[in-house]
Amino acid sequence: MKRFRSLVGAVSAAAVAGIACAGLFLAMLSPAFAEEYTVRIDQAPQDVTVCEGQTVTLTVQASTNFPNPQYTFQWLDGQGNPISNGGKYSGATTNTLTISNVSQAEAGQYTVVVGVSNGQVRPATAIARVTVIPGPTVTQQPQDVTVCEGQIAAMSVQVSGGLNVRYQWYANDVPVPGATSSSISQTTTAQMNGLRVYCKIISDCGEVSSDTATVTVETAPTITQQPQGGTAAIGRSYQITVQATGSAPLQYQWFKDGQAITGATSSTYTITNVTQNDAGRYKVVVTNRCGTAESQEVQVQAASVEDEAIAAGFRLSVAPTPANSTVTVLVTSPVAASATVEVIDLTGRTLGTIWNGMLSGGEQKFETSVAGMAPGAYRCVLRSGMYRLSTPLIIVR
Repeated sequence: MKRFRSLVGAVSAAAVAGIACAGLFLAMLSPAFAEEYTVRIDQAPQDVTVCEGQTVTLTVQASTNFPNPQYTFQWLDGQGNPISNGGKYSGATTNTLTISNVSQAEAGQYTVVVGVSNGQVRPATAIARVTVIPGPTVTQQPQDVTVCEGQIAAMSVQVSGGLNVRYQWYANDVPVPGATSSSISQTTTAQMNGLRVYCKIISDCGEVSSDTATVTVETAPTITQQPQGGTAAIGRSYQITVQATGSAPLQYQWFKDGQAITGATSSTYTITNVTQNDAGRYKVVVTNRCGTAESQEVQVQAASVEDEAIAAGFRLSVAPTPANSTVTVLVTSPVAASATVEVIDLTGRTLGTIWNGMLSGGEQKFETSVAGMAPGAYRCVLRSGMYRLSTPLIIVR
C-alpha cells in the first residue's frame, strides 16, 4: 500500500510537469508572443496656410514591418467623416489629398488613416490643419476730413483678411511717399484743399482699394483791402468798407474808439445821418473758425457839407456885400466839373440861377443883376456833385 501511494505520487508529479510544459508551448504559440505588425508614419502631412481660391495638397509617407504590404489610405474631415472624391476633393484614398479652389468651408483639421489591406496590421493616423485666408476686405473706410490750414489731417482704414498685408496711400491718384501703414497724417497747406485720398491694400491673397475721402482745408481770414478814413458830412450817410478772404462763413465786428458797435456785423459799416458824435477811430475784426484778422484803425471826422466842399478845393464869394444893383460872384473849382450857382431865400426856395454848366478848373467870375430883388438877406449857393457851398447875399436900397 505504501509503495502504491509512492507510485501514484510519482505519476502525478510527472503529469503535472508535462501539463506545465504543454502550457508553456501553447503560450509561446499565442499572439502575445507573435511579432506585432504596425504602420509607422514616416512623414506626416504639414499644416498649410493658403489663400481662398488656391489649391491645397496634403501628403503622407508611411512604412510597415509587414511583408509585401498593400497600403490603404483614407482621409477624414474635421468631423471624422470619410472624404469622398468629387467636387473640390481628389485623392481621398491615396497618400495625397488635393483640395482645389479652397474656401473657408474647407478650412479645418484633416486626418489620414494609413492601413494594410492584406494582413492584420495596426493602422496609423496623422493630422494636418488647413488655414484658409480670405482676400482683404476694408471694414472701416477713410472719412472726409475738414481742418484749418496748418493743422494735421488724419485718415485710417481697417482691414480684415489678407496675408502679409501692405498699405499704400494715394493722393489725387499719386502714391504718397512713406505712407505705407493703415493710417496717414499730414500737416496741411491751402494747396491741399480738395485733395482726394484713398488707400490700396495689397496682400498675398489679393488687393483692394478703399473708398476715396476728401480733405477740405479752410483758411483763416486775411484782409485784402483795408478800410479808409475820411470826412463824413453831417446829416448825410457815410460808409466804411473792408474786403477780406478766408473760408466762409466770415464774421465781422466793427469798433469805434475800442468799443464794439452794436449791430455792425457786415463787411460795410454805414453811419446814417452823421453827427459830430460819429467822429472817431474805427476798425473791424474779421473772424472764422480758423482765426482772426484785425484791420488798421482809421480816423473818421465829421464836418458840414460846406466844410467838405472847402476841403475839396471849392471857393465861393459875392461882392459887393451889401449890394443894391449888381454883384460879382467869384467861383473856384479844383477841377473841371459840372456845377450850378443859384440864389435862394432863407426858406431854401430858388429865386434865380446864375450859372448851370461846366466849370473849368480854377477861378471864374459871373456878374448878375439884383436890382429886381427886394431888400433882405439871401444866400448864393454853389452845387457840384456831392459838394455844396454857400455865402450870404445882402441886398439894401
